[in-house]
Amino acid sequence: MARTGRVRVDYRGLSVGEYPAACYRQARQLFVIDEDLAPLMIYAAGLTGRNPETLKELPAEHRLLEGRAVAVTVTKRRRGKANSRTTVHWSVDGDPTRQLRTSGSFYLLMHRMMARSRAFSGTTSVWSIWAGNGRGGVRHASTGGHTGPFDAELARKLHLGRWARRHGLVDDNGAPLQMMLTRIKKTVEARTAKQVGGHLPSARLTNTADTSFAYYLRGDPFVREWAADVLTEAITEAEGNARAVVARLGGADVDAVPDRVRTQAAAGELDTLASACVDIEHGPDGGRCEESFLTCFRCPNALVMERHLPALLALAEALREDLQQRDAEQWTARHEVIWQILTGDILPHFSPAQRAAAQQTRPVLRLDLLDGPKELP
Repeated sequence: MARTGRVRVDYRGLSVGEYPAACYRQARQLFVIDEDLAPLMIYAAGLTGRNPETLKELPAEHRLLEGRAVAVTVTKRRRGKANSRTTVHWSVDGDPTRQLRTSGSFYLLMHRMMARSRAFSGTTSVWSIWAGNGRGGVRHASTGGHTGPFDAELARKLHLGRWARRHGLVDDNGAPLQMMLTRIKKTVEARTAKQVGGHLPSARLTNTADTSFAYYLRGDPFVREWAADVLTEAITEAEGNARAVVARLGGADVDAVPDRVRTQAAAGELDTLASACVDIEHGPDGGRCEESFLTCFRCPNALVMERHLPALLALAEALREDLQQRDAEQWTARHEVIWQILTGDILPHFSPAQRAAAQQTRPVLRLDLLDGPKELP
C-alpha cells in the first residue's frame, strides 16, 4: 500500500456495507483521510489564528530557515479585492516532542503526515488525503483515491459538528457546541488582544488593527466586557489626571510647591480673585504683596487649579465684554497681557468637559476688582 498508494482490504467475512469502513481503517494507517481533516483544521486555526480559506490553501512548498523557522507563502482572500500573497515566518521548536506548540512545527508535522499521499495525488497543497471510497473512488481512480481535498473547492465539508459531538463539546448553555473555524479565529484574536493589553497594533495577527476590531473583536461579548472595564479604568484615570491640573504662573515650577501649601490652595484658603497665592508674604517687589490682582497673572506665586476655572471663565467673558465698550488701543494697553496669559497659557490646561462643567457655576466678576481693593470714602 505504501508503494502503490492503493488500499487493499481482505473483505472475507465482511458484509458489503462494511467495506467502506474497512477501507478507511486500512488507509488511515498510512494516510490522512477525510475524517482527520476536522481536528487538523481546528488545531491549525487555533494555533495560527489564520482564517479557514488561508489554511485550506497552504502550499507544500516552504523554506526551512536554520531549523528555527519555516517560511510559507500564504494566500489571503479579500472581499471585492484581488487576492494577495504574502510570506509568513512561523517558528519551529527544535524539540520533536513539542511539535504541537508552534505554528512552524505543526506545519512541518502536517507536511510529513501527508507527504506519502502527495506523492500519489500530485497536489501542490500541503493537504493530501486518501478519499478512495464512494464518489472519490471514481473521481480519483487514476491517483488511487488520493487527492488534494481543497484543490477543486474550498467549501469541502469538514463535518466539524460531528467531530464536536463525538468529543462531547457543549457551549455555555450546555447545548451542543456549534464548531466554526471563523469562531476559532475570533477567539484567537480576542485572546491575543487581551494578552497585549488591548494594544491593537500589537494584537493583530493577520489583519490591520481596524479590520481586527471591526470583524473579529467588536462583536465578541468577552472582548466587549473586557474592553468596557479597560475603558472605564482609562476614563477614570484620565478624569483624575484632568482634575489634577495645576498650573503655576510666571514660569515657576509647580512641583516646587510644598504639599502643605498645595493642600491649602485646594481648600480655597489661599484664593485671590481667580487663582491662589502660594506666598503672599513675599510679593514681586519684596515684602507682603499689596499689588493689584492684575499682577497675579504674571507672578510666580500664582497657582491655578480646577476650582479657579469658573472665575477664570468669568474673567475671560468680562474681558470680552469690556472690549466692546472700550477703545481697542486702550483695551490692548490695559488687558492684552492678561488676555494672552489667560487664553494662551491657562485655559488650554483644562479639557472641554471641565470648561463645560465650570460654565454652570460661573460667578460674575467686575473688572475693577482687578485693580485691587478700594478704600471706602
